[in-house]
Amino acid sequence: MTDAIQKAGAGTTTVLEVQDLDVAFGKHHVLKEVSLTVPQGRTLGLVGESGSGKSTLAKAIVGLVKPAGGRILLDGVDLTHTKRTVAVRRRVQMIPQDPYSSLNPRMTIGETLAEALDPRRASVKAHRTEIEALLNRVALDGEVAARHPQEFSGGQRQRIAVARALAVRPALIIADEVTSALDTSVQAEVLGVLRELRRELDLTMLFISHDLAVVRHVCDEVAVLKDGELVELAARDALFGEPRHPYTRLLLDSVPDGGPLRTAG
Repeated sequence: MTDAIQKAGAGTTTVLEVQDLDVAFGKHHVLKEVSLTVPQGRTLGLVGESGSGKSTLAKAIVGLVKPAGGRILLDGVDLTHTKRTVAVRRRVQMIPQDPYSSLNPRMTIGETLAEALDPRRASVKAHRTEIEALLNRVALDGEVAARHPQEFSGGQRQRIAVARALAVRPALIIADEVTSALDTSVQAEVLGVLRELRRELDLTMLFISHDLAVVRHVCDEVAVLKDGELVELAARDALFGEPRHPYTRLLLDSVPDGGPLRTAG
C-alpha cells in the first residue's frame, strides 16, 4: 500500500471486497495485487487510461476472467472459490458500454425484461406490472415494452439496459463506460437516471470510466489504476482537491477547461 491509498466507507457494510487480485494472460500481468472495497449504497469510480486494467477487473468480478491470485468477495462470500451458479451470477450485473449491441433486436423490450425477471417463465403478460415499474424507474413509459431496441436512441437503450440490470435486484451493479458512446446531452440524461436510482434504491455500484468529469459527479470514492496497479484510492473530494499520486495529477490535468459535465438530479 502507498500513502495515496486511503480507507473509505469505514463503519458501513461491505458489498464488494477485492483482495490482492492478480490477473495474468500468459506472462503478462494485467492486474497486480489490486485491493479495493465498495460499501453498501456507495459508488466507487474506477479510472485510468485505456489498457490500465479497468475492464479486466470488471470481467474478473463477474466471472469472465479467472484470477491468477487474490480473492473477490461479494457480501463476504469468496467468489473465486465459489461455483458461479445462476443465483450467484445474478447478484452482480453489468451495464455494458455499447447500448446498440447489448439488446437482442429480435425481442421486444418487454420480452427482454420478462426474461431477466424470470428466465424459466419469460411471460410479458405475467410480469406486465413489474415491467412497467422497471421502465418507469428509468424514465420511460410502460407502453414502450411492445417496441424493439432498434426503435430507440442510444440514451434510451442504455436506460433500458439499466432497467434490465435492476430487474434481478443485484447486490452490485458494474457500469462499464456506460456513457462513452453517447453525446454529452444524452450522457447527462443517463447519469441523472443513475443518480436518482442511487437515492431511491440505495444502489451499490462500481463505475468504470475514463472521463473524470463524469466520475466527479457520480462517485463517492475513486480508485486510480495505472498499468494494472492501484496507485491511488480516496474519497472523491479529497482526490480531486488534493491528488497524491503524480499519475492522478496527470489525469486531472487532462480534463478539458470546459469544466465538469453537468448532470440532472
